[in-house]
Amino acid sequence: MVNIMKLYQYGCSVSLGEEATICYGELVASQFGFEFVQLSESSASNPHIALKFCETYTAITPKDFVIFGWSHPNRQSWYNNRDERWEHMNYVQGKKSGSALVDSCKDYLVNQHSDYIEHVHTWYPRHIVETTCKLNNLRYMHVDCVPGMVNTLGADGSNKESKSKYIADHLHPNDEGHRYIHSLLQEELSLLLR
Repeated sequence: MVNIMKLYQYGCSVSLGEEATICYGELVASQFGFEFVQLSESSASNPHIALKFCETYTAITPKDFVIFGWSHPNRQSWYNNRDERWEHMNYVQGKKSGSALVDSCKDYLVNQHSDYIEHVHTWYPRHIVETTCKLNNLRYMHVDCVPGMVNTLGADGSNKESKSKYIADHLHPNDEGHRYIHSLLQEELSLLLR
């Protein structure tokens, strides 16, 4: 029985490849001969990305590779007990009425947002996944997708030429944007996947 090396990708809609036919993780998997396992979710918060990894990491072996595509630290996730599923509140767009806890989350985003919360939602999910990876000898890398990569691609409006070339809508990379993210990861990948 041959063990196929897998690339596991966790993240939000950017890592998912929403508004594109490919995503940067698929390109990395193809480049290095990994089977691609997509575990990203649209609008996922950083704490949820870490939780999803913690719920699934036991399937990952030291031969595999993990990419964490981090989202904006203001995003929130909660478990909808009524529907028995996770829901995510995008830090910018509202959710449809009827989703559990939407009003509470909107109130939280408006009234509790602070630099401290952004900092907490940046460092502790990374700390959790890094510690888990190190304890289990798992290879991994971080990709700062929102706001990092999407702003590099021009989503913030600072470079209209770049935005028209790489961004499909207000935020999400198109196919060329994912190819560009893939190219930006090459130096780190060459160190991690020799």
